[in-house]
Amino acid sequence: MSGLKLKPGNTTLADWREIYRGAVPKLDAACWPKIKASAEAVARIVAKGEPVYGINTGFGKLASVRIPAADLATLQRNIVLSHAAGVGEPMPAAVCRLMMA
Repeated sequence: MSGLKLKPGNTTLADWREIYRGAVPKLDAACWPKIKASAEAVARIVAKGEPVYGINTGFGKLASVRIPAADLATLQRNIVLSHAAGVGEPMPAAVCRLMMA
């Protein structure tokens, strides 16, 4: 399978078609500085200890509930799992590849 570099703000329909057909998506080097900056921003927020919705608080009606630092990884995992659905036929592998890219 060929590789396909995903560039910030520059992904075309042709790129998505290649991924659908089996190309392995990889992030272009230009992506990493922004990813690093985002991770550092979240780390600063957590270090301050101030409540920030969805980072160290619950969601929706639980927005005022502070989540202990030891449970933040579980919180983030649970928000992803809470949106999971398991009904109907399994999604074709090519469509899953697109959704994950």
